[in-house]
Amino acid sequence: MLRVSFLAVLLGLLLGGTALRAQEEMEEFDDFDELFLGELLNKVYTASKHEQDIGESPSAVTVITREDIEASGATTIPDLLRLVPGMDVVLCSPFYTSITARLQWNFENNLFLVLVDGREANLELIGWAPWEIQPISLEEVERIEVIRGPASSLYGANAFAGVVSITTRPVSDQPSGWVRLSGGEIASTSFSAGASARIGGWGFSVSGGYDLMGRFSDPRDPGNNTWKLRTYAEYSLSETQRLLIDGGISDGRGITTSAMGSIDFSLALHSLRVAYESDELIGQVYWSHVGAFGGPEAPLEFADVRLAEFVKGTADAHTFDAQLQCTLPKFFDPLLIITGGSARASRISSDDLLDADTFGDITSPHYHQPGIEDWEIRLGAFAHGELEASDWLTITLGTRFDWNNVTGEFLSPRLAAVFEPAKDHFLRASVARAFRKPGFLEYGIHMTVDFPDDSPITGQDRDKFMEFMTRVAGGGDLEHEDVWSFEAGYLGRFLDGRITLSWDLYCNLHRNLIEMRQNIETDPTTGLPDLDESWYRFTNTDRGTNIFGSELSIRYSPAKYVQLTASWVHRQGFDKDTGDFLAELPKNLLTLGGRFRTESGLVGSLYAFSRSELTDLMVENPRGLLQPFLPTKLDHFIVILARIGWRVEVSRLVDLEIGAKLFTPVSPFSGPLFRYHEKGGVRAPSGVVYGGDELRRMVIGYLQGSF
Repeated sequence: MLRVSFLAVLLGLLLGGTALRAQEEMEEFDDFDELFLGELLNKVYTASKHEQDIGESPSAVTVITREDIEASGATTIPDLLRLVPGMDVVLCSPFYTSITARLQWNFENNLFLVLVDGREANLELIGWAPWEIQPISLEEVERIEVIRGPASSLYGANAFAGVVSITTRPVSDQPSGWVRLSGGEIASTSFSAGASARIGGWGFSVSGGYDLMGRFSDPRDPGNNTWKLRTYAEYSLSETQRLLIDGGISDGRGITTSAMGSIDFSLALHSLRVAYESDELIGQVYWSHVGAFGGPEAPLEFADVRLAEFVKGTADAHTFDAQLQCTLPKFFDPLLIITGGSARASRISSDDLLDADTFGDITSPHYHQPGIEDWEIRLGAFAHGELEASDWLTITLGTRFDWNNVTGEFLSPRLAAVFEPAKDHFLRASVARAFRKPGFLEYGIHMTVDFPDDSPITGQDRDKFMEFMTRVAGGGDLEHEDVWSFEAGYLGRFLDGRITLSWDLYCNLHRNLIEMRQNIETDPTTGLPDLDESWYRFTNTDRGTNIFGSELSIRYSPAKYVQLTASWVHRQGFDKDTGDFLAELPKNLLTLGGRFRTESGLVGSLYAFSRSELTDLMVENPRGLLQPFLPTKLDHFIVILARIGWRVEVSRLVDLEIGAKLFTPVSPFSGPLFRYHEKGGVRAPSGVVYGGDELRRMVIGYLQGSF
């Protein structure tokens, strides 16, 4: 009853506040137009690597502004991404969140390229960007641009379903700072702080934070324990040139979900970036290091007999990356050409993992010895051209060539045309190709094991079992995944920009999928796995999918400090060979909500996100890793994000805000009403949870101040 009352009050505040001020605010719109257009007629950069109106973008783009971030009720960046039409956020555990869109639904978080101020956050070691240990807090994020659709023609590998580009807040002209403290259910505690200042031509900032959270299934069980620190400096060489230096350190531990089952995982991340920016030239070099420790918790059992136990191991990856982008001088005024290139070297090493090439090779000096050292090299070059054929037509043509020593070469072309038949109305058509390079986790990770005293694996069979482990997880000679995407879209602005309407249609042809497959053969003489013929690993499959989708969204500001949002995404997926529907792809995603802010200091938001049913085909089997995955139906559900707060000006220089945020799943058609698995999961009779966490309500109170 208390929960229903809270939502009713919040909804009343939202609608009541809107009605109360609507007439007064409408009268102020003439003075507000310039400010309003600066926020909602967003200039975007990511889709073409230069600033342009969002309507002129050759790709579908969603922008999350600072105002959206402050009012959203989100406590993490993935929660913010729920605002993006078509983005399916899969909260597997407090330490692992995956995002998917437009392609095959999965929980492996490897479909999007993530950039933080231009630095790639995807890690070569695991193939995805760990959201929870990024060395930035929500308070530092100025805006997020999301390309919805393939973008390898500009960004190369892993810009497969799109790009999430995060831009941090600039150093203000005056000294400033902020502090935030929050805590609440699920044993959640968070603290972050930061400060910035300018001295002459230099600007400096430093920030840090600490997050602690239990698991939804048992708050006493640590779910996320992370701390982070970031420093930043910039120097203005001139009005159009600046030098940037930033570094970050973070460390976190928690339970993640993988195709090999749940993993007790810890990650330490270090990064350092130096960049130069001017109107014509942008260059950066950066180094990143990730240290990982952990191992699957799934038992190695067969026919209820424990064969072996995973040994937790360590791995390190150092990456050195250099990128250069140049806007060429215009020799023909309607034509813009941008070129660039990148080079990367990554060294991955471990004393605990197994090298599939040497461990079973009797001629190798490392025969039956653990330890790996692997080098990855990546090179790429792109050219992007835009031709303003007329006042109402812009044609974009670009391509990128990439090579790496894992999957070889790939060519990623893109052709797009944007029409503006009337002011503030844009039509777009495009075709593009993109690819995803498998991470080391998919092609090279092989865990070592120990054998309990009662294991039936004895003597030389233990060496054979270790050789079998070199065929577990890593898939060896994998090829890249690729996709052809065909898109058409419309974006229109009405009532002087108070309403923004977009509608995008797409067809994605996804081929050469990389999936976890297993082939466990039984030895008829022992009843145990045939260690010579069995394997359990990532592999390229002949399976391909054709996915068709529609994304309709509207954003409306009836008053100066009120904004309403709604979107409906419908998609259908088919197997390319059989024509069968893909049961593992949710057909509908719905978003409805809004936010408000009053001059008296009251702020609030209420958003509901709905996903239709699907079948998760890869739920961890409690009987062990050597048993088949369990398919589990996930019913329709709703996630509600809400926030209510009161902001006061303590003095001319200091603002304080106190409030509460709500996250709750609603499962109206199955199970407990306020519990849900975004990622399929099961609970064994022993009480141990396998697969994704069962999400529950979380109410968090917060206090924050700024100067």
